Amino acid sequence: MQFVFGADWSSSKSRFSSTSMNANILSNLGLGLRGLYQDLTEEPVPDFLALFIRELEDREQSANR
Repeated sequence: MQFVFGADWSSSKSRFSSTSMNANILSNLGLGLRGLYQDLTEEPVPDFLALFIRELEDREQSANR
């Protein structure tokens, strides 16, 4: 799992560097979220959820017949 750390807000910066800092924060946040999503998609579905998924798939197939 990846962790994204926040910026240091204690220093005052110009508007340009603030915009640049915001873009950097958003970029790091996006990278962290993509890494988290990747980790989640690589995990197997828990057994108790697999039962519900199978049931929903069966109902969907029955409805399409």
